[in-house]
Amino acid sequence: MKRTVSLLLTGAMALSLTSCGGGSASSAPNETGTPPSSAAPAASQDLSADPSEVQIGILIPGSPTDGGFCQQGAEAGEKLKELGYQVSVVEAATAEEIRSEAENMAAEGYQIVFGHGAQSVTPIAEVSPDYPDTWFVTLGGEVVTDNQFPVCVCAEESCYVLGVVAGMMSKTGTISYTLGGDYPSYVKYTNALKLGAQSVDPDIKALGAVLSSTSASECYETTLNQIEQGADFVFGNCNEGQLGAIKAAQESDGVYILGCLGDFSNTAPDKVVANMVCDYSVGYVQAVEAILSGNAPHDIMMQTIATGCVGFVWNDALKDSLPDGVVDAAEQALEDIRTGKIDVPNEYELDPNAPI
Repeated sequence: MKRTVSLLLTGAMALSLTSCGGGSASSAPNETGTPPSSAAPAASQDLSADPSEVQIGILIPGSPTDGGFCQQGAEAGEKLKELGYQVSVVEAATAEEIRSEAENMAAEGYQIVFGHGAQSVTPIAEVSPDYPDTWFVTLGGEVVTDNQFPVCVCAEESCYVLGVVAGMMSKTGTISYTLGGDYPSYVKYTNALKLGAQSVDPDIKALGAVLSSTSASECYETTLNQIEQGADFVFGNCNEGQLGAIKAAQESDGVYILGCLGDFSNTAPDKVVANMVCDYSVGYVQAVEAILSGNAPHDIMMQTIATGCVGFVWNDALKDSLPDGVVDAAEQALEDIRTGKIDVPNEYELDPNAPI
């Protein structure tokens, strides 16, 4: 069943997110994998320059109040609405729901349809050839056609920095993470977390688990099991399931939390050390502006720390009490990533045979 999400989000959000610093949607540079001359031709429809005449659909795979990934998609819709566009945000979790909703929107004349997550790539690719007048944009994936392209939000860059923090602070030499799926767009985060931790402690142990669902209860039980095995830093990369990881850490002495895709400092102020945050509206606005200007990329649109889409937020309640050198090491890693000195593998660069 179609579940349309209200864009009046300010009062409804269970958790609030902090947008990434370092740039705004209008000022961040556009990074694609190819020079401007390789831009794809615009879809055959003559898209209106008047935002009020442009219909945009956003398909999110879960609750708009999950405090993380899905909420970011809904908030990106709110940003587009503030800019004057007609925006509909709809929950669509399964491949069939994504395919059906994308097709419905295209048939109704939507000029742009976003699939918020790599799970949308295949079902949208099955629909897009039949609707050349609609642009389809996926968050993740690598399908590029005359009217479809992906936006890659490189939040793995901040995850690397979280790993540096955990590697320096862990007293047990063990960290853990839970994933909501085994897509490259999931795995790249925890891969970066491990790389960051190993950069300061090559012997650190990482316990990982792919959940059967993104439910908070399953993530809670899984994280408790990881804590019993010695993990003292936990990271939940599983949409609303992350709340289960936070609950498990709150109930465990000496265990700390690394926030994923949102600032969870106020949720557990004595447990959350730092957070990887993103402002997905940066990527969404840039994609819409590129399409409407006739400059849609015929490649992957990359969004990074340097573009202002990806950021890192300390929990100020704990920052001043952290061990010597932790803050300086993290800030140096952020700068090295921003300037290109450290290259964190994105989802297109991962070894497909590497263990999760």
